[in-house]
Formats: sequence, structure tokens, C-alpha cells
Amino acid sequence: MSTWPPGHVIFFSLCVLFVPLAHATAAPALDISTELGIGGWVVPGTFTPLRVEVTAPEHVDGILEVDVPALGGDPPMRHLHAVRVTPGARQQIAFDVIISDPRRPLTLRVRSGRTLLAHREIPVGVQRTAEGVVAALTREAAGLEFLSESSRKLRPAYLGEDALPLRWQSYGAVDLVALRDIDSRALRPAQQQALIDWVAQGGRLLVSARDGGVIPEWLQPLLPARIDAARFSRAPGLPVRLAGLEPLRGGSVVRRAGDAPVAVRGRYGRGIVEVWAFDAFAPSARVWPGRLTLWQSLLAVPRALPLAHEAVAGELPQTRALPGSTQAVLASLSVLYIVALRFVVRRVGGRRGGWIGILATIALFAAVLFTFASGARAGATALAQVSIVESLPTARSARVTTYASLITPYGGDFVIRLPEGAGIRRLGPAALRIIETGRVVEGSAASGHLTLEATQMIALNLPVEARAGGGVLDLVVGGGSTMPVRDAVLYRGRQLYRLSEGLNPGRIRVDPARWERVDRPGVLGGETAGRALEWLFGQLDRAAGADLWLLGRIDDARLEIRLAGGAAGPTTQLLVIPVVVR
Repeated sequence: MSTWPPGHVIFFSLCVLFVPLAHATAAPALDISTELGIGGWVVPGTFTPLRVEVTAPEHVDGILEVDVPALGGDPPMRHLHAVRVTPGARQQIAFDVIISDPRRPLTLRVRSGRTLLAHREIPVGVQRTAEGVVAALTREAAGLEFLSESSRKLRPAYLGEDALPLRWQSYGAVDLVALRDIDSRALRPAQQQALIDWVAQGGRLLVSARDGGVIPEWLQPLLPARIDAARFSRAPGLPVRLAGLEPLRGGSVVRRAGDAPVAVRGRYGRGIVEVWAFDAFAPSARVWPGRLTLWQSLLAVPRALPLAHEAVAGELPQTRALPGSTQAVLASLSVLYIVALRFVVRRVGGRRGGWIGILATIALFAAVLFTFASGARAGATALAQVSIVESLPTARSARVTTYASLITPYGGDFVIRLPEGAGIRRLGPAALRIIETGRVVEGSAASGHLTLEATQMIALNLPVEARAGGGVLDLVVGGGSTMPVRDAVLYRGRQLYRLSEGLNPGRIRVDPARWERVDRPGVLGGETAGRALEWLFGQLDRAAGADLWLLGRIDDARLEIRLAGGAAGPTTQLLVIPVVVR
């Protein structure tokens, strides 16, 4: 009988010993599914929803990383989210990503410590890009074929309730949302609020009546007409049955069939909401040529754009000198280094082994200078920000756009905290890590400066209107909010009116002799707030939807971007309220 050499026996024994251990410590198999875009469509440069679902047969506690490539050689944007999955369970994670280069895939990784549990690439491709998306909540996946004839590259997306975005930023690619099959039991409160917030900022919403359909309570305040879905009838010359429509205050009939309203349009915030008395996705409606006129009319309504624009960020500082005390300490250390080195050279330079003392002195001062300079560089990180708060009176909310100028001398690292519900966009090359679970952004800017844009919605109820009569104009301020507004002014057509008495609930008489021209720069001062207000005046000259504008400064902690230490830096918050003269 043959025998194995002793070396082979030892090797075989080690294999038997370590194979079970290797199997026991192997990474658990993960099942990962992803869904990118609205109905699979992506509009480059806008917030795009990315949903990731993770399941595992074993317990997983790790981090999900998603790298979104940027154009050119700019570093990718990295999104991170904690992953905690129990055996047999699943975790759903939602991101809002901005895809700049659809030719390159997104990279997804799941790590637990240093162990890579999963790695996957999510392709995009130019064939999935569009100029806009018409999203329809319907189980009848037909009715939007006419979009292929549009001059724009609009694409249809037939969605179920689970595919509606969880955050309003995810609607950035959407031109119009059409609601037909609405099951509120299948919609999360976050999905409902996301749709409401998107419409309030200028989105377009279509609600289609359906026999037996029920309009949920959360949707009713947006509608310009009351739908009587129990009263369907035939109208002469139409192949579709019409529900009863009763226009509400602010709603206007855009089409009739005899005496019966076919379509009623109104506003919610800065958005457009339209109600149709027929089922737009029913087979009888899809073969009716007259429906195309209604679709085209609604899609042709201009969407209100935000007043805020990244150009206002140019009013923020982009550089910062080191504090005088820091410069003085650095100068003192440099002088002390020269004096100490000369002293050591004279004392021990000529002795045997004296070079050791010289090198030790150089190393000591190098360590001291490096440590102090590193601390000074970290301490020199500064943040300045300006927020444009656009009131949406009928929605009792406001859209907030904050531009933050982040100054990191010598390209130092930074950590900032975002306000609740804010979406972040970088306006320049920088390596960023967005920790989704803590609203924390980490990164570095090689140039020493980076501008960030953050958008959010907040609750705001500050009703203001103007009443004209008998040659006088009164400003009427409601008592719905206790938010103090400083330096309030009225603006119209290159003229401003300073409300020196403040903005308190009640009636304020406007003196026509106190209007000032703002044709020359510097009328409101040279500080950031004054320059930003004058920049806003130019935006208001091109905006519609108001006879007057009320502007002022506020202080609201809900809007602030903060450094890791809690400081918000110089902060300017400008409130803009449209005022209608009645």
C-alpha cells in the first residue's frame, strides 16, 4: 500500500481544516433588483428616481453605494444608504440621482466592512433618454400613442401606484401626470405629498373621470371642478360618456358639449390642474379624434419656472483669506524655525554626529508646522448661502432654492448637513458622497471652492393681497403666519415701495408718493442681500402671475445648510410673495 509524503498529508489536513471556515465566512448571496427613471425614461440633467430592492437569505448589515458618472473627467457623485436585511425580508431604497452622461452606466455596490457583497452596473443608454415624460397612472396601458407625433421627444410612461415617486424632486423629468386609476390604499403618504408639491411648483396634472371612480380626499383640494362620477350621460356628437362636472372657484371651462362641461382647468399654486368629464384611456376615447385637441391644449400650457436661478450664486463670496491670527502664528512659527535652526547649526554643526541634531530640529518644526497648517486649513472651511423662498399661496407652501458657496482653502475636505427634504445638486466639479440616511454630504473641491444648490418644500401660510378702489391701494396681510419679515418692500415694474411700518397682520395703506425707481444699482446696498434682491427684480420683470410682488428677509432654521460643527455661515433668506390686486 502506497503512503503519501508527509508534506502532502499536512497540506491535505490544512485544506480540510480551512474549507468549512471559508464557507462559514463567505459573503451571503444578495438578490438585487433596480428600477431607473419614470417608466424607464431618463431626462439628462434632472433628478431621476432610482429604486433598489435588496433581499438576502442571511442577515446583512452593510452599505449600499451608487456611483453616478459625470461628464468629462469630473468625479462621479456617490450616494450611500445603510442596508439592513433580515433573512427572507426585503429592503426598498429610493434615491434621486442626476444623470449627466447616459452613455456610461451607474455602478452599484454593497459592502459590509471591507467585504464586497455585491457589484452591479446599471446601464442607461441614449435610447432611454427623453426630453420629457407624460406619466399616466392607469391599468389601461394605451392612449398616449399620439406622443410619437410630437415635435418634442416626449415619451409615455404607464405606471402603477408603486411606481409613483416618493419625493417631488423625482418629477423633474415629467411634463404631465394623468390620473385615471387611483387606489389611495396603495399609495404611501409620501407619494401623495410628492405629487401635491410637484403640482404646486408648476407641474401639470390631469384627472380623468371614470365610471365608478372615487376621487380620494387628499386630491380634492387640487381640483378645479367637482366630479359626479355617479351621473354619466351621453352628449350629442361625442362617442364618450360624460360625468357631471361642477366648476369650482377659480376653475374655467375650456371645452363644452352643449351645456355640459367636457374639460375644466384651474390652478393650484403655480401649477395647472385639469379635469376631464370622460375616461381618457377608455377604448371609446382612444378612437375619438377630438381628444387630441384636449391633450395638445393641456401640454401647450406654459409651465411656471422657478424664480431662483444659479446666477444668483454669483453674489456669494468665492474666496476667503486666512484669519489674521492664523497668519500671525504661521509667521511666528516660521521665524522661530529659522532662529532655532541657526542656533542648532552653530552649536553642533561642526561636531561629529551634529547632523543628527540638525535633522531632528528640521523634523520637529516640520511636524509642528504641518499639524498647525492642517488644523488651520480645516478651520478655514467657510460657508455662505442665499435662499430664495417662493411662496405658493393657494398651496400654503413655498419652494426654497438655496445656493451655498463652500470655500475649502487648498482643496480641503468638508462635511455639511442638509435641511429636511432637500435635494442636492453640485454646480461645479467636486468629489461628493451623499449619505442618504443622515442628510449628510461629504466631499472635497480641488479648486478650493464649490457651489451647491439645494431645493426643498416647506409649509408657509402668509396670505397677502392688494385691494384698489377710489384711487388708493391697500395691502392686506392675513394672520395665518407669525413669521417675521424684515426689510419688506413691494415691487412692480422697476419701482419699489419700502414698508417701513413692517409686515404685520392687517391693512397697510400704500402712499403713491413713496414709490422709488430702481434703475441704478446699489439702491438696496452692496451687501449680499441687497445685490440678491436687485437680481430678483430682474427675474420678476419677466415673471407672470402677479400684479405686485412682496419681498423681504426672513430667518428660518429649516432652510439652512450647516457645516459639520453646526455653523451655517453668513445666511441670506429672501421671501417672495406674489400679490394680486382685487
